[in-house]
Amino acid sequence: MITTTIVVYAEAVMSKTHFRTCHLCETMCGIAVEYEGDKILSIKGDPNDVLSKGNICPKATGLQDVHTDQDRLKAPIRKVNGEWQEVSWEEAFEFAAEKIVSSQKKHGYNSVASYMGRSIAHNLGSLIGIAPLREMLKTENIFTGSTVDQIPHNYAWQFMLGHPYFATVPDIDRTHYFLMLGTNPKISNGAMMSTGANPQKKFKEISARGGKTVLIDPRRNESADYVDEHHFIKPNTDALFLIGIINTIFEKGLATPGRLEAHIKGWDKVVSALKPFDMATIEKITGIAAEEIQRIAVELATAESAICYGRTGLSMVEFGGLCNWLMQVVNIITGNMDEPGGLMFPLNAIDTVGLQAKQGQFTFNAFRSRVSQRPEFAGELPLCVMAEEIMTPGEGQIRGLIALSGNPVLSMANGKLLEEAFDQLDFMISVDFYLTETTKHADIILPPVGPFEKSHYDLFYHTYDTINWSKYSPRLFKPEGKGYTDFEIIRELLKRVAAKRASGFKEKLQVKAVSKLVDIALTPDRIVALGLRFGPYGPGLNPFKDGLTLKKLKDNPGGVYLGPLQRSLPERIFTKDKKIDLAPDFYLDDLPRLYDRFYGGIQEQMDQDTEFDMTIISRLTHRTLGWMHNSERLVKGKHACTLLIHPKDAEKRSINQNSTVTVTSAVGSIEVPVEITDTIMPGVVSLPHSWGHNRKGTRKRVAEAHPGASLNDITNEKVVDELTSNAVVHGVPVKVELKRVAVAS
Repeated sequence: MITTTIVVYAEAVMSKTHFRTCHLCETMCGIAVEYEGDKILSIKGDPNDVLSKGNICPKATGLQDVHTDQDRLKAPIRKVNGEWQEVSWEEAFEFAAEKIVSSQKKHGYNSVASYMGRSIAHNLGSLIGIAPLREMLKTENIFTGSTVDQIPHNYAWQFMLGHPYFATVPDIDRTHYFLMLGTNPKISNGAMMSTGANPQKKFKEISARGGKTVLIDPRRNESADYVDEHHFIKPNTDALFLIGIINTIFEKGLATPGRLEAHIKGWDKVVSALKPFDMATIEKITGIAAEEIQRIAVELATAESAICYGRTGLSMVEFGGLCNWLMQVVNIITGNMDEPGGLMFPLNAIDTVGLQAKQGQFTFNAFRSRVSQRPEFAGELPLCVMAEEIMTPGEGQIRGLIALSGNPVLSMANGKLLEEAFDQLDFMISVDFYLTETTKHADIILPPVGPFEKSHYDLFYHTYDTINWSKYSPRLFKPEGKGYTDFEIIRELLKRVAAKRASGFKEKLQVKAVSKLVDIALTPDRIVALGLRFGPYGPGLNPFKDGLTLKKLKDNPGGVYLGPLQRSLPERIFTKDKKIDLAPDFYLDDLPRLYDRFYGGIQEQMDQDTEFDMTIISRLTHRTLGWMHNSERLVKGKHACTLLIHPKDAEKRSINQNSTVTVTSAVGSIEVPVEITDTIMPGVVSLPHSWGHNRKGTRKRVAEAHPGASLNDITNEKVVDELTSNAVVHGVPVKVELKRVAVAS
């Protein structure tokens, strides 16, 4: 008998590489995704990316875990009798639309609120859908994550330059002096400063060309290893430090408006308004010697080019509004505004700033919140009032919420109160692909497709470019089953709400016709193509002009370099009188609050009357963002959620490296392990934000195995920057005690 063996050779599947922008933060690093079929093999830096040139941080690799995560929702789920059930998209959209329409019909438009998390800014489809969604809701109760970490920046740009999104960006590639306050670029990779994950290299380049880098922060953070000098500063006193810098520059005759002199007003107002703040008191309050402040001021003012830059340490504090105004004043009075090596303005391929300006002036105080009477800014209310607007009965009470991404239970001050508020809503609709500490309170969750299952273009974060460039990323994978992008989810909700509101045959027919037209004509890619074609670098309708188009971006997967930042003022000053307002009354009127706090004895009295003898600040961690804690490769190893405490403070409290402590504030307490280190200044402790994955009812197994503690369980939503209503996360008074273990008798 002859046996025949048949060998079947499977066709070899060669791996391919997909080039993309990492959308996790404004750094916008280029990544090279090696894949085989529908499997990702690796994620590395793209050496041909025009911005990052191969640099990435660890977070980018976590996108692979998001793509394969078994906890990621891929179909809608609805809460029925307290239990989650998977439902069809048809049922989900009908349920959501009916809830919106019926609530607003019964209780008015303001009965439904919207919330948009910070990650929306990284999402092309959501950004395009925001405006029509808000127009459809017709509600004043609009909230975003901006009022937790950045709105003081937007206020400064609005009141001084006339546009809340006309961002001043450090020209880090050409500067000779870089003064940084309340920031950690090594870890953030350059918040509001898109550097491509290599700011520490740029610090070294500044030194190599004879320049200098100086960091002011309550913690000798990871960036301190790469700068020329670091100074500790007491939390919430940066405004006084900046006043010391400004007063020194004026007193020594070093102030100069430069070429913009004819376009600046309020110069003398600043001089007189800041005179009462003497240097001796500034030294005492900040903890930085007067001669050091004066030396830094002179170095900055006499440098060939210079930048004064700050981030969350200047915005998430009680005087965040003043800090951001004063920071801009420093740059203007040293002649470094809109100059190479100073603060400059990118010109984006899709000029959203210019397009918004054509639509008219942004609003401030056009209406106020119902309970606390907090003013709106640029059409949104501060997040600190959301809980009370839900929990306080009366006309205009929030009864329903549609939330797009974000996790405010962990990211907003007093997250426990927000949890209570969410449970009192009549309904909550979440657009998110995770069952989180926030979305668990929803009645229905509409999950968008994963990050590699849709195209990407950074419509917003090019606002923070340190070079002019543009890049487009096509979709890599098709979603499993029937998948909807964020844009398609919003579009479907808009269509169904419009249909339910329509009355009469003619109106219903019109809505149906428009809906079909929108489905055919409006897609994110088409909108991007139009924006590029008619943008500053596009060919317009000229078929012979070699301008920037979507096709050109598709042909250049590493992006297209459009040149260094260029001077754009005075042409792009957006104030009504076309002048930079150096001294808006809005800020001058807030100076007495700062003076009374530190010069009028209020702070001293507060220190005497409290049991809270330390202050806590937040910090970023190297490997994770709040929404990436379900990535095993990012959370494995040494736990990141530890409380940093100085050796002297630890010794005073009998705390050692193996201790767990209780941290208590005016609103609550948490328990965390400690890390004793002299990188934190005495009297201050530090905890990472957006942890606290110990709530029941979530579905994020990796995060739940590494829960940590939520800093926002001890922050107070009632304590805000009174000027801008931004949440206060840095400088919260606390007491730290060794956890006592009960001993059985």
